[in-house]
Amino acid sequence: MTARMHIMHLRASNFVGGPERQILEHLRQSESETMHLSLCCFQENGCPTEMEAMAGDYGLDCACVTAAWPFDFGTIRQLTRIIRERKVDLLVTHGYKPNLLGRIASWIERIPTVAVSRGWTYESRRVRFYEFLDRIFLRLADAVVAVSEGQRQKILACGVNPDKVQVIHNAIDLATYPGPAEISVRVELGIPQNAILVATAGRLSPEKNHLGLVEAARMVLAKMPDVYFVVFGEGFMRPELEKAVVDAGIGHRFFLPGFRSDVRSLLHEIDIFVLPSHTEGLPNVVLEAFACCKPVVATMVGGTPEVVRDAVNGFLAPIGDMGRLAQGVLTLAGDAGLREQMGRRGYLSVEEEYGFERQTERYLQVYGNVSD
Repeated sequence: MTARMHIMHLRASNFVGGPERQILEHLRQSESETMHLSLCCFQENGCPTEMEAMAGDYGLDCACVTAAWPFDFGTIRQLTRIIRERKVDLLVTHGYKPNLLGRIASWIERIPTVAVSRGWTYESRRVRFYEFLDRIFLRLADAVVAVSEGQRQKILACGVNPDKVQVIHNAIDLATYPGPAEISVRVELGIPQNAILVATAGRLSPEKNHLGLVEAARMVLAKMPDVYFVVFGEGFMRPELEKAVVDAGIGHRFFLPGFRSDVRSLLHEIDIFVLPSHTEGLPNVVLEAFACCKPVVATMVGGTPEVVRDAVNGFLAPIGDMGRLAQGVLTLAGDAGLREQMGRRGYLSVEEEYGFERQTERYLQVYGNVSD
């Protein structure tokens, strides 16, 4: 009897967001008689991570390595030991630290690697340096998965062999998607039940362009005063965003409640989802908005236009064009029938095109190709 192939996914993350949920769900759905999938997490200072805890809740096989700093090369010794002891046949890396350290460990243990590329944030000088290294190491992987065609083009521009690159979109499991939150976010924030609520979600960092959203909100409120905006997320730009909201005179209509682990449940309560980003791979949160039958207004960035179809399930605006973004919000805010129609089309699109069954089939093809 042939032994099961052991595929280990390597991810460094202190919390569970869209990418982490993608990984965990893929591991859970892909386990089979011929294939065993496991996770390896990075711990900083020996502290368990949220992703490690959720992997345990899912009943997944999970190992951990510790890292004293982002590129702690002592971690490579730990990785090689885990690969050897657990008889890992293929390593799948997610992000710049796993891509670099995992590639070196896989060389030492003589196993292939697949690098999954979701995009780059360029959010600081340090991160830009790490992402520069990531782009170099993508060339050295045995295969590269891009989460969108837009990201694939960026990967090719880095000099990666086109034959190595495969597009596999993010997925969503509608059957297990959570229902509405027990406590209404409208009640929490004092937003009337009949008011139009526009929301976005993501870390408060430059590439998400929340400052642009403040400007778009000011334009919307100048024409339609009874619209409310909420940004679910946390990050170093909070003080700057809070000041921008006050300076725009919209503090009574624009809320920053911070990071919410239950954001998927909260999306059931909104009317319009907006994504003003400067850069994206294929945003999970758009799939999550569609899972709640909400229309989306977004910038034409990365893989977003592959999911949001202009004037079909939402509206698209050029990157940085907050006037067009505001117009999309105004059009939807003024037409309940259009919101319902576009939201339903969004739901049908994820149901037909972004299920885990299709995603898993494509990943299994990549695993098989690099293992032959």
